[in-house]
Order: sequence, then C-alpha cells, then structure tokens
Amino acid sequence: MIQNFDVFDFELSNEDMKEISKLDEQSSLFFSHYEPETVEQFMVWGGRK
Repeated sequence: MIQNFDVFDFELSNEDMKEISKLDEQSSLFFSHYEPETVEQFMVWGGRK
C-alpha cells in the first residue's frame, strides 16, 4: 500500500507538460465518440436504449 501512495510523489514541469501534449493525436485508436452510430451502439450495449 505504501508503494501505491508513492505514485503521487513527483511533479511535472511546464516543459514536461508541453512534451506530453505533443503525444495527443486528437483521435481514438478504438472508436469515434463523435459518430452518432457509435454512441447509439454503446447505449444499446449498456441497456440504456
């Protein structure tokens, strides 16, 4: 448990954050959250429709 709490024992600099933001490709590798058909299918699978 002690090791699990150590996960918060670091800080990211502004430079680190800039480098990390470059990794965002602005799209999902799995599915698009913006396609109505995809969203509807997830609602069916989740029992909400």
